[in-house]
Amino acid sequence: MIRTISDARVCNANLLKVIAFSLILALQIACPVAGLVSAQDELRVMAWNIWRGGREDGEEIGPQRVIEVIKDSRADIVAMQETYGSGEIISEGLGFHFQERGTNLSIHSRFPIVEDISVFEEFKCTGALIQVAEDRQVAFYSIWLPYGKDIWLPEIRGAASVEEWQKACQPSADDLAEILIAIKQRLADDKYKDVTLMIAGDFNSMSHLDYGLASVDQYQQPVDWNTSRLMTQDNFRDAYRETNPVIDREVDVTWSPRFPEQEQERIDFVYYRSPDYRATGSEVIRTHSVQFPSDHAAVVATFKQKPELASASEIQLDVLSYNIRRGHGTDNVTDLKRSADLLTELGPDVVGLQEIDLNANRSGNQNQMRELGRQLNMHYAFGKFMDYDGGQYGMGVLSRFPIHDVEQLQLPRGNEPRVALAVTVRLPNDRLLLVVNVHFDWVRDDEYRFAQAQAVKAFLGKQSIPYVLVGDFNDRPGSRTIDLFVDLQEADKASGNELTCPADNPRVEIDFVFASPNSDTFSWGVGSGDVIDEPVVSDHRPVLAKMELEWKEN
Repeated sequence: MIRTISDARVCNANLLKVIAFSLILALQIACPVAGLVSAQDELRVMAWNIWRGGREDGEEIGPQRVIEVIKDSRADIVAMQETYGSGEIISEGLGFHFQERGTNLSIHSRFPIVEDISVFEEFKCTGALIQVAEDRQVAFYSIWLPYGKDIWLPEIRGAASVEEWQKACQPSADDLAEILIAIKQRLADDKYKDVTLMIAGDFNSMSHLDYGLASVDQYQQPVDWNTSRLMTQDNFRDAYRETNPVIDREVDVTWSPRFPEQEQERIDFVYYRSPDYRATGSEVIRTHSVQFPSDHAAVVATFKQKPELASASEIQLDVLSYNIRRGHGTDNVTDLKRSADLLTELGPDVVGLQEIDLNANRSGNQNQMRELGRQLNMHYAFGKFMDYDGGQYGMGVLSRFPIHDVEQLQLPRGNEPRVALAVTVRLPNDRLLLVVNVHFDWVRDDEYRFAQAQAVKAFLGKQSIPYVLVGDFNDRPGSRTIDLFVDLQEADKASGNELTCPADNPRVEIDFVFASPNSDTFSWGVGSGDVIDEPVVSDHRPVLAKMELEWKEN
């Protein structure tokens, strides 16, 4: 049922007011009046499970505190779960339009709700088409997904395996898969073709991107959560993660403000796909001046209209490859801040870093990718070569663009274990770019190195999206290792400035930046590779390439 003000248990006089108001609203939507719906360049969207109607602390005071939290957040649209009879009171207190479906789910909107687009079971999904501007609509869904076992209780989590964790959250993935299919069918008509789609709510499952190798010090071990995987596979953006590249388990959590003894997790999300909007900020709200009324924190995402992004056919990219030797310079000083300062000065969009430590004793037990991500405000991923010195040793990728997926390609073993780190990022125009980072075997005999390069070459041959290949190849131009990639587009270094190692007196060229071959759908403009004159920060010099990626019209 869609409501604008309470339409239950009213006297006849109030009923007439409701009818009159509804008629006026219908006329305004059909023939927009100046000022009814202004040009809305910014939207603030909230997902919040308010816990038993928000009444845990009192029948009246609880919902009032919910209203206060929402008002203070300046949210324009709210996806609410566990509404349980409080929806009308809350919506009236906000002066919002209101749609409920069943007892659990509701939508509250500052803007008119013009159509009920609900799908699936009423307890788990409700949808509304919202007129956010005279010429723009948002298809907005509030969802609640089930779980099989309460793995947030520490006694259950600690006794279960990763497979059991995944099994406990699998019901959320099963229902979400059906919901996504149903939404696609419901919005199949051409009139919804360019409508922004937002799905927000209590997913009762975590994010596989949070649980990557780069955050193993926070989450103990990587977990490929199927529920969030479904959303990324369907090209949805996680608004919170997109605008908070460094996730802190102690801060960026929605479960649970009321149960701090339980496993603290991020299980409430605002996902979106949009030709009009991009997330520009997001926050978790978990406090109230007296008592926060729910066991879930609220997530609020800010969106701004950026229609030019959807049609952008060209993207400018600064691509960097740098072996930072764990921040250990040619002066034998380990100082990761020098690496971060240099990267900040160079300002690349994507970076392949080699020789990275994660919590190793020799580097001060620091998660180096996390720290670099924090200092540069960039998304990050880590690939593990091996356990080393109380921690892990490997490589990493930094990206100004949100990470869509991370894959470790296990390479043939050499003198040390090696992987290629393949990170897919989502560009501002919603296209995908694959960043592949390598660090091949270093010994004079190239047998291991060549075998590793062959494995990477085979992997690249299977790719259908544009990619860049960067890294410390530990081999020179003209070698059979480098010749494997002769069909790629190299960022050629300027004559007389090709040498990259050792940094304080370079004698060899072993660090490279390549782009994928052109295709029927995209083409590259690859500038020269600039070897940066930095003799101290590492034993390698960084290579920076300016590139242009253009997509061809279909």
